[in-house]
Amino acid sequence: MSHDMRTMPTVRKGRTYYKEGANDKRGLGGACSVIFMIALLVVPPAILLASERSRHTRYIALSDALNSDTVELNHRDIRSEALGSLRPGTLVHGTSADIDTVASDGDMGVAIPGALTLRRNAEYCQWQETQSQSCQTCTRTVRADDGSTKEESYQCNCTKQYHYIKAWRRHRINSLLFDQPGAHHNPQRDPMPGRTFVGEDVKLTFSEGYLEKAEEEFKHHGKKTVSSIEARLDPGMLSSGVRNQPHRRVEFTRNGTAPPPSFFSRLFSFFGPVRRTRFEPLQLLKNTPHSPAALRDNFVYVGEGGYFFSPYESATSSQLFNYFAQYLEGSLFDWQIGDLMPSCKAGDLRFYYEVQDPAVVSVLGQLAPGRSSNELQITPRTMNGIGTDEKAATVGLVHSGAHSAQAMLVAEDSASKNQALVVRALLFLWSIPASRLVGVAFGRELGVSSLAVQMEGVVGIFFTLLGAMWLMIWGESYGAMETTALFFMGGTLSYMAYKSAARKGASRWWRAVWCRVLQWSNAPPEWRVEDSYVASQTKADGDAGEARSKKL
Repeated sequence: MSHDMRTMPTVRKGRTYYKEGANDKRGLGGACSVIFMIALLVVPPAILLASERSRHTRYIALSDALNSDTVELNHRDIRSEALGSLRPGTLVHGTSADIDTVASDGDMGVAIPGALTLRRNAEYCQWQETQSQSCQTCTRTVRADDGSTKEESYQCNCTKQYHYIKAWRRHRINSLLFDQPGAHHNPQRDPMPGRTFVGEDVKLTFSEGYLEKAEEEFKHHGKKTVSSIEARLDPGMLSSGVRNQPHRRVEFTRNGTAPPPSFFSRLFSFFGPVRRTRFEPLQLLKNTPHSPAALRDNFVYVGEGGYFFSPYESATSSQLFNYFAQYLEGSLFDWQIGDLMPSCKAGDLRFYYEVQDPAVVSVLGQLAPGRSSNELQITPRTMNGIGTDEKAATVGLVHSGAHSAQAMLVAEDSASKNQALVVRALLFLWSIPASRLVGVAFGRELGVSSLAVQMEGVVGIFFTLLGAMWLMIWGESYGAMETTALFFMGGTLSYMAYKSAARKGASRWWRAVWCRVLQWSNAPPEWRVEDSYVASQTKADGDAGEARSKKL
């Protein structure tokens, strides 16, 4: 039996477990915890390396475009009769207020005129498992191979409580590893996943002279009174969307008119527009009842924010198997108040559309042969031999509004730099455990040292790794002196932290590092037996101690 789309969430309480004694992770769970911890320590530098290489490739591609000759399509000297003189591969730039395009989703039979991109946002009704844990803090004595001991704190006598929340989510959740997967089963169907469609056969008209004047003439006279040229936009130009253009949700109403604002919308209108919605007439949905999605998965338009909805209908055999799983886990008769809430059914699907439909766009790309000798086609320009990231090496820009070619390239470079800065900030956080791990390898314990020593170790590791990557990627071509200074500054700070940090037990470096990783993974003490917990003295320390003894 089909049902309506419901939005109220459901909350259920799961089982409670009490574990007496240490909360160490053993067996398969302990092994998975160790693997996960190793991944957290190894993956971030690899991500940084890929990010810095992408940043280098993007900088080279944008710099090459900035230093190349660019033909302005809005210039009075570039008219239709001069198109034959423009060879394929020429970098061109132009601004257009006359955009002719349609973006469509063939699976649902929806087509939105004037949209450069059409984004389908899928949502899934799914259970999510959360757990809360409260533990006591206990102390125990751990022993090394040489018989030395030390006291350490650990979690003990823990109480774990599971909770489940069913709501609409932007991703599917695998319920197989839930504590109660039978009572909180998540079907994994996904016939209409999230996807972005670009405009089909996009045609731009570039008018001569001042853009605002050309647009005003077009609005008042209904025709272009200035000379212009037309160009078609390759779909690859829209692979990254339209920069600086927000997405607008699409809703279908009678005659495409906006419904009257609600009381709360009028009450809080002084905060400014919160939601930019594009309203289209319901007539645009005339083909949806016969679309593949409607015939195959019963998708229908229900409104309520522009949603298309598909109810989940489970087969009899699947339902019987689910009842059997609930019987095995003891939840078959576990009825709670949350079950009475009118919420969605796990497995239900819905999606809505968003568009990017700017009134004015600026484009920067290269020319390609058009359909006729008097027609231009603008495609992305890709540089070869500057890296493995083809997307970073491609210059095919579409920005909302009127912008010069130089402003567009500067904006792209700034966006690329900001992305690299985010990854570097994450690496700085990674440098905190990495510095302590390196300190352990050299017989130092940064965790119990002063805050100044800890900062020296963190900044030293960060500068050293970042400087080494910059020297490897950028070489001597760009800022070699500054990069070298950064590298040696990191090495100096690391050495200062090494000399000032507290000493730890004498162990082989690889064993000390391995034991620390196991400790962070909450592994039991018998998995992480070190060589010794007695701090060793260097030769300088021994000479200083002997001198003090003689003086006494």
